[in-house]
Amino acid sequence: MAWTKLSLSKDRYYYLRASCKVGPQPFIRVWKTDPASQPVFIPAATETEYIMKSSGQDTDLYVLEQDADVKSFRKISLGDLFKILPLYRFHRFNRYADECLTILPLFHASGTEGLEMSRTMRTLAEWGVGVSSLGLQRTLGYEFVEPPVLSKAPQPAGGLAIGIVVHLHYCDVWPDFEMRLRNLALPFRLIVTLTGPNPVLAVRIAEQFPRSKILVYPNRGRDVGPFIRLLREGHLDGFELICKLHGKKTVSLGSRAMFGEVWRRLLLNDLIGSDELVRVIHQRFVDQPRLGLVGSSHFRGDYPDTWPRNAKPTLELAKRLGCSETEFKPDFFAGTMFWIRRELLDLLKPLNLSQDDFPEEVGQLDGELQHALERIFGALPGLAHPPMTIEETSWPPASVP
Repeated sequence: MAWTKLSLSKDRYYYLRASCKVGPQPFIRVWKTDPASQPVFIPAATETEYIMKSSGQDTDLYVLEQDADVKSFRKISLGDLFKILPLYRFHRFNRYADECLTILPLFHASGTEGLEMSRTMRTLAEWGVGVSSLGLQRTLGYEFVEPPVLSKAPQPAGGLAIGIVVHLHYCDVWPDFEMRLRNLALPFRLIVTLTGPNPVLAVRIAEQFPRSKILVYPNRGRDVGPFIRLLREGHLDGFELICKLHGKKTVSLGSRAMFGEVWRRLLLNDLIGSDELVRVIHQRFVDQPRLGLVGSSHFRGDYPDTWPRNAKPTLELAKRLGCSETEFKPDFFAGTMFWIRRELLDLLKPLNLSQDDFPEEVGQLDGELQHALERIFGALPGLAHPPMTIEETSWPPASVP
């Protein structure tokens, strides 16, 4: 690999201009001091200017030439810095900062691309995964970490039978799932639903997970329609605990494509990021018989901005389940990925839904049956008798029972 080395003297400001090779994830990797260490991820547009500072000590930074072609790198004066400060408000959500390094991308000169990038970084910050956050850095850097894999062990005493359901419309994201699922030593059965035949992928899945089940269903209802069909056809019977996942992806061009990439990987980390994490989640269900639903701490909420577009179909379903409009309180995990106690899904039987009830896929963003069910899943614990509870999870786990 070919590297570019950038040497920063302590407490001095530097200007960097680079041509960056960005893809679905508009970040470049920067290694601090040691190129063998784990990198940090810095926002980047196709052509990006940066202001950089190392605090308290001299620091060497390393950038792969395949990530960025450095055009200019120099010290800047305080006078030059003061000219940039009025733009800080525009750029503050783009900034990476830790105890010894600050890197501020200047996207105002990147036109529409820069504006979209800044909006994207602001949205990520509102999710609680801003550029400097441990959540975002760990999510983007998952491939650079080797999670400890425990030796394969039998189902623990008192353990619950686990089924992991993955729906894939975009089969190219399967490696994200494969990487994490292979690290799980706690026994589980895998069910994968596809929207079209893919013999190559089917063979790959079967080789890695010999007891897996692969089914092809129509592209109706996004990930929710196939899940309801699995439930209706009895494929989820025999499990006591189910993890529902899907290959979320944003197909729009530009920086918005990153939303789906970060959303998917962050959710996967929070739900199946390591064997240790899955054991913690499993034990929580074992220890708390009235725990019904566990999802990512990053994506739980009532999302009031989306409620007006989804209220009518959601409340109609809730009424059919015996929950009045005044009783229904939106509380769900956006993205429809979670761990759920299998018995809770039987509460959906009065709806008598089939996949044919879902609309043809034309890129709907809200207001359809699948969006209503996303909110109903969050209501199921409260509809149980006696009610069950909802809890959150995040990766890495705080402790192992």
